[in-house]
Amino acid sequence: MSSLFRSEEMCLVQLFFQTESAHNCISELGHLGLVQFKDLNPGVAAFQRRFVKEVKKCEEMERILSKNVCILL
Repeated sequence: MSSLFRSEEMCLVQLFFQTESAHNCISELGHLGLVQFKDLNPGVAAFQRRFVKEVKKCEEMERILSKNVCILL
């Protein structure tokens, strides 16, 4: 596995994924630990971003599941 120290050789790339495969591709890249993500829209508020509905849905499911796990324990 590589590291992200200054002496490591790096290059800046922009990746485009199909909507259907984006989650799996980003997940795999994250698990490899070989990439660093840069927000290309830092001035855009979270609620104005694309896929806000999907993120909120995931957060709601996470909240429900963690609540249910606490009840079971």
